[in-house]
Amino acid sequence: GCSDLETVKNKDEDGNLVEQFTRRKADYAREGLYRKFYPSGKLQEQANFHNDTLEGERRLFYENGQVQIVEQYVDGQFHGPYRTFYENGQADVEGEYVDNSMQGVWKRHYENGQTMEEVQFVDNQENGPFVEYYENGKLKAKGNFREGDNEDGLLELYDESGELERKMECRMGVCRTIWTREEGDITPAPFPGDSE
Repeated sequence: GCSDLETVKNKDEDGNLVEQFTRRKADYAREGLYRKFYPSGKLQEQANFHNDTLEGERRLFYENGQVQIVEQYVDGQFHGPYRTFYENGQADVEGEYVDNSMQGVWKRHYENGQTMEEVQFVDNQENGPFVEYYENGKLKAKGNFREGDNEDGLLELYDESGELERKMECRMGVCRTIWTREEGDITPAPFPGDSE
């Protein structure tokens, strides 16, 4: 029952409460609500523990009270939606963890709310299509990542008005220009290691 738990309150040398949590009396394993505070008394972190392991939602806060990070845990591992925010409350990073691995589409945003990039993840690595945008919302780059942030295949680069400026052909992060707006089609230099 509840009597198996005790509440721990840790204070700094000025007597400000810095963290508070419940733990089992028997083995001191953290169990239940965990909270951490700024010296000002504002909430800095709120999490849940089960058997001394993070479980469920963990939230980190800016000192102004805005949420900074929201993450989900199962058995101490990242599992579920992951979100970060700017201090003004605007979403920054949005993605999904499956068994401690980044999976699926991850998005980043500018502080004004515009999407900065969308990248496909497989098992913690960039793998698949990606798109980048300027802060004005116009397309900046479009391509494909392979086994990490290695551009692979066609890479298209745009200027700030959203006009196509350059096309490149990439192989595992090595890119060569094959078209520019000024010059049109370009016969590219061979990739390193390729014969002419």
